[in-house]
Amino acid sequence: MLYGREAVQSVIGELLEGRSGALVVRGEAGIGKSALLEYAAAKAQARVLRVNGVESEADLPFAALHLLLRPVLDRVEALPPQQAEALRGALGL
Repeated sequence: MLYGREAVQSVIGELLEGRSGALVVRGEAGIGKSALLEYAAAKAQARVLRVNGVESEADLPFAALHLLLRPVLDRVEALPPQQAEALRGALGL
């Protein structure tokens, strides 16, 4: 249960009712970002991809994108050819 987060939970619920979307939670350490993401993942009726930024990889282009998409890289060919080519190029595939 997230106390005092009804407004944010409502926004997350609205996002999850749509066909697709992205949720980015930012803020200072300790404000409950992870709890909100766990709430969203539990409510989602879809596959949830998530990534945590790693400061030591900040200078590596597309490092977070590679971490985020690693579980679904076998589906690159399902993308339109132009997007698939761009993604393969960004990830060095």
